[in-house]
Amino acid sequence: MPIQYALFENHITSDPNDYAAAVQITASADGDDLVQDIIDQGTTVTKPDILAVTAALKLALQRRVEMGQRVNYFGMSDYFPRVKGVFDGPVDPWDPARHYADVGVSPGSELRDAIRAGATTERVEALKPAPVLIQFHDFTSDTNNDTASVGGPGELVGSRLKFDAAKADEGIYFVATAGGETKVGMVTYNKPGRLDFTVPPTLVPGTYHLEVRARQGDPPSGPDNRELRVGRLDATLTV
Repeated sequence: MPIQYALFENHITSDPNDYAAAVQITASADGDDLVQDIIDQGTTVTKPDILAVTAALKLALQRRVEMGQRVNYFGMSDYFPRVKGVFDGPVDPWDPARHYADVGVSPGSELRDAIRAGATTERVEALKPAPVLIQFHDFTSDTNNDTASVGGPGELVGSRLKFDAAKADEGIYFVATAGGETKVGMVTYNKPGRLDFTVPPTLVPGTYHLEVRARQGDPPSGPDNRELRVGRLDATLTV
């Protein structure tokens, strides 16, 4: 699978045509996934043996760094010790409350060369941040992503949900599948991860989509030209 990237305007330069690539991470993997990859390649080494060796390697690496050494991990990465904290002058003694040992890491030359030579890339459309609606809880019916009780309390959880109540086009909306929309008027909690509100008492029976409309990021000091972003719950609510 190729490395996917999207292009975004480069605000570091003054040229409006300058764009920079941002990799779009498609998944994550951990040590267990890597061990499974080794097994899938047809190795005769058993999983317990692989885990035992990796555990021993991790301990050896840790001890070398604790000894103040720089460790090249098979050309894949370089680990080195660091000291963090602020010292008050050239003879300030070590204070555990202000100073601590840490570790740094950088990609190894072998890994860099392999990725540059072997990886393929694919440009994809840039995903703009928008409200993400995960679950609507209707307290009157005690249901999730199913029913909206007119005039009753509701709770919406997700991310990037907070909106500016002072802007007329931002907020929570019930959009009827038959046409028309109703903005929520009573919102008692307005935070990025949760919205508490009253289901509009004027909703007529039918099915609805639930939307949050908001601008992302801090408002500018001058004219606000940020784009209005819309997030929709992946469920149809029945009133």
